[in-house]
Amino acid sequence: MIAPLAKFIDWSSIQFKAMRTPPNGRSACPNWRITTMAIACFAVGVTLSHRVEPGVHVKTMTVAGDIPALQFLPAGPGPHPVALLAHGYASSKEWLFRYGEALAAAGFVCFDVDLPGHGASPRFFSSSGTAHMLEEVARAVGPVDVFVGHSMGGSRGGGAVRDGGLRPKLFIAVGSAPHLGEHGPPLLLLAGRFDEFYPPAVLKARTDARVVLSPWSDHGLELYDPLLVNAAVEAACAAVGKTPPAAPTCWLWRLAGIVLGMLGALGLALCLPKLPPRWAWARGPLVALIFILAFVLTTSTWLDVYPHLRRLPLEIAAAAIALLVLMGAGWLRIPRWSFLALAAVVGLGCLIAGANIPLLLVSHGLVFFLGSIPALLVGTILGRIAAHRGSRRDGDLVMAIIVGCALFQWLQPPRKAPESPKPYAAKPPVAIKLDTKLLDACVGQYRFVPDIEYGTVMTLTIRRQGEQLVGQARGENFEEPINIYPESETDFFDKSGWQFTFIKNDQGEVTAAIRHVKEWPDWEGKKLKN
Repeated sequence: MIAPLAKFIDWSSIQFKAMRTPPNGRSACPNWRITTMAIACFAVGVTLSHRVEPGVHVKTMTVAGDIPALQFLPAGPGPHPVALLAHGYASSKEWLFRYGEALAAAGFVCFDVDLPGHGASPRFFSSSGTAHMLEEVARAVGPVDVFVGHSMGGSRGGGAVRDGGLRPKLFIAVGSAPHLGEHGPPLLLLAGRFDEFYPPAVLKARTDARVVLSPWSDHGLELYDPLLVNAAVEAACAAVGKTPPAAPTCWLWRLAGIVLGMLGALGLALCLPKLPPRWAWARGPLVALIFILAFVLTTSTWLDVYPHLRRLPLEIAAAAIALLVLMGAGWLRIPRWSFLALAAVVGLGCLIAGANIPLLLVSHGLVFFLGSIPALLVGTILGRIAAHRGSRRDGDLVMAIIVGCALFQWLQPPRKAPESPKPYAAKPPVAIKLDTKLLDACVGQYRFVPDIEYGTVMTLTIRRQGEQLVGQARGENFEEPINIYPESETDFFDKSGWQFTFIKNDQGEVTAAIRHVKEWPDWEGKKLKN
């Protein structure tokens, strides 16, 4: 073990001397100077990326017993108003850092929590469990003056408000459109013009909320958009009678740090000398490791490493599959960038289709392709860099590692407890022929109102067409036609996975319908008399 290592060290010293002294004895553009500049950029970038607004102190903690949280503490003596922050689906508390930092700079004590099944939370995910957990945190740190929820965090926070366990003075929903009930607090909706889940027209139609739209953000960029962050701070300060401070600027230094860190990594990768034959296999992993370290050190401030290490087996498996695909593409002489082009075309197609079929926007396919585009872009660039002084195999290996790590770091679904199958889902339903009088009894309009589980309003209109029922489900951001087939006199189903149980009174009249969806709680809708 020692002898090969000594040989490698001797070879490295020879390569370093060769970089410093070219064969002609001149030093017009020596690689060692570029390497020194790259290391300097890397170090400065890491330093700048950890800057926080003056006077704001950030620490990790647990609240309500076992709930991991980031606490943002403002400067100056208290008492300070309290803000509670909740992230979105498949995310973690670190994603709301910009909002927590800006609110703390404005004088708020902020608690940014990991929701069940996400990040470092030891709990399993469930819709109602998330809302109840937010109620627990509110009781532990409260009273909560301002609540900020992104995406699912906003909808689950709305469930906690409707349940009565969360009573903030102001509710800020970022990329979400929760219903807070008749006696809910003032509601501020923040979103980007290109939000994939809540189009501007849907938000502007709300009469119970104030809406602020950013002209350049989508669902993910809403987390960092300075226009939306500043709007949240101004509204929060107004809710507690404070004067908002000047807009925070340290995020610009952190952005510059990320850029410098990546430039430093790029310089180090380009200056990586050609390895000896015995160590040639290590070139690809070394290039990938340089950029992964740069990304982690410059973007993962106060990041809990354990949840990410827990996904390592999945990342290794994904990287292995990606490598096999890339090797097959190389054998067929298919360029690496073609995968990026394919993902971009599919993602764009999903977005265009989503304009006409809004329910498609919540499909896993769209999330996968939109999330894979940045990973494929970075992987393609780094693969080209690795192949600069190496081989196509080196480039394929780098791209496989980057894609495998990225997909399961940022697109990991929450952890759920194993569930026993529900009776109505134990076997595939079979359609039967039913008397038209029994079908006509189900015809009408049903209204499903928000509860602790569901944060939107859905209206289901059912009519009879021949020997089956046809339904039209309309919600805030979806419009879904469905064909409903009878399984019994009261149980019906459609082929997309929805199932219905119609409730009858003593006179045999249908008064309500219960919707069943796999892995979601039942939702009851009352039949409207007219």
